[in-house]
Amino acid sequence: MADPNDAQRLIGDLIREGTVVSVDLDAGTARVELADDLVTGDIPWLCGRAGKTRVWSPPAVDEQVTILCPEGDTGRAVIVGSLSSDAHPHAAKDGSTRIDFEDGTWIGYDPGTGELTAHLVSSGKATIVAPGGIRLTGPLTIEGDVDLQGGMNATGDVVAGGKSLKTHTHIGVQAGAAFSGPPK
Repeated sequence: MADPNDAQRLIGDLIREGTVVSVDLDAGTARVELADDLVTGDIPWLCGRAGKTRVWSPPAVDEQVTILCPEGDTGRAVIVGSLSSDAHPHAAKDGSTRIDFEDGTWIGYDPGTGELTAHLVSSGKATIVAPGGIRLTGPLTIEGDVDLQGGMNATGDVVAGGKSLKTHTHIGVQAGAAFSGPPK
């Protein structure tokens, strides 16, 4: 029968906490420094999905993580999750869901207000490629210039500078080849 102290040590070594010291993005592995100054070899991290749908979100150097070590063997370990820390605090402190990126960009959803937000840094750009089209339902406000490359169809009236495309009138209209005056 095994020594009870060995069994307790093995149980204690099944789940360990540490800090990521290096990340190999090509291999999908990281090295983790544990509390006893032991640095693991290259170990994989769990991902949300890895089949037909895949999620890629590698850990970062200095990120605190939890690793699972089958039979206490760090050579077979896998990173199972991250822990918030002073250096990397929680992304939010309410009931919202939020993803923060290192450049300051963030995506969040607040179920209390029903608001979905994608906040990009000042140099950020958003691109949506949808050959089948994009449908927006609801009022739309655009702050800034619009550059339309292609045609535009509107089922309702178009108003520009307070002038209705459907109902404005022109002054100084003459029959024949003359041009009308500006709308009034």
